Amino acid sequence: MFTGFDGSDRAIDDSRRPFQIYLLGTREEIQSTINQLQVVRFCERIRWSPPIPVLGSDWKYISMMERDRTVE
Repeated sequence: MFTGFDGSDRAIDDSRRPFQIYLLGTREEIQSTINQLQVVRFCERIRWSPPIPVLGSDWKYISMMERDRTVE
């Protein structure tokens, strides 16, 4: 589903593309969020990339998870 600001909400058939989530924060915040998402069975920890330092920052990290749009 696409939600726009102009009131033209419409369904988009993007079921073939994987669902991606990015986490940005400190290494500890990222790991905590990944753990919480596993507890609620959103996805397994193993699906997340290792936290990678963000260039130009001394505290920001990023991690990415990609999965099919179907429910696991």
